Amino acid sequence: MTAFGRLWRRAPLWRTSVIVTVGALGMAAFYPTPALKKAMPWLPGHLPGAAPDNAASGASQPDAQGAQSNGAPGLGDQIGVPDPGITEHGSLTIAGRILPLPAGDWHPILTARSGAHGELSQQVLARTDRGVVSGVIVVRATQQPVPADLAEQLETPCHDDRDYAAHISDKPGVSQECSYTSNAVLENQSVSSDPFITAAFNRMHTLGFPVPSLMINVGWYYAAAAGKGTAHIETVETLVAPIERGSRQLLAPPQYWNKASVHKNPEASQFIDALDRWMIGWSRVLRQGFDGTLNTATLVPPLINDPSAPQPS
Repeated sequence: MTAFGRLWRRAPLWRTSVIVTVGALGMAAFYPTPALKKAMPWLPGHLPGAAPDNAASGASQPDAQGAQSNGAPGLGDQIGVPDPGITEHGSLTIAGRILPLPAGDWHPILTARSGAHGELSQQVLARTDRGVVSGVIVVRATQQPVPADLAEQLETPCHDDRDYAAHISDKPGVSQECSYTSNAVLENQSVSSDPFITAAFNRMHTLGFPVPSLMINVGWYYAAAAGKGTAHIETVETLVAPIERGSRQLLAPPQYWNKASVHKNPEASQFIDALDRWMIGWSRVLRQGFDGTLNTATLVPPLINDPSAPQPS
């Protein structure tokens, strides 16, 4: 018997304390105080008096319109748990902007509103093909201008030396834009340490979504100056699975999916090159959605077909 097991049997007071502590943590997670929910917005519970954000579909109604936290004016941090049975195609609306969707069936996984006045909307969607997750989208968009220092933080991935490729465009005082491709290895069931993204991947695993062990991240970032020291921002991370059709089997072994060795394997090299070419055109479509100039009638193949897009049976 382990030391823990002996202690568990011989120390009833300590055992009771452990049980009470675990129970209290569970209650705190599902019935958080306003301060705890603000510090950890990814907790599954909702603030007292706050309605969940159910803006998971492509409907044009505002995200969680009228919902408030703790009875105070404005919107606080909120987590929405939409119905994953919903299927999205073509495009959806987030923070008043159009988000085009690559080809396939996209299911809402998690939504969130953050900031004292709900300035930042977030959403995660997953694409399934033959029962396997072939893509994941993580989108963040501002409802109102935010400080420029936040914009700089969100741009950090564009300058990572581990990126396969990056395309950066900077118009001083007007806008900043970049797109990049990088790998995203799932560790502890998530591709990120971000609590919101981790919670979304945890929900996918709980729902039984078969998620591959590695995905390729096609990131897009855009910031438009909105006034002195503020900007409107949108980031879209499109995680594409480099897998064989209908399975979670990678096209190449894991060791070939880093920048240094990707071109040593033909399948990995072809996939990354195709994805980077696709992203150049897709970035233009994402920017049009941000600017409000996107004609959704143009969202047809091959424009919407990323390298892992579903193929006709």
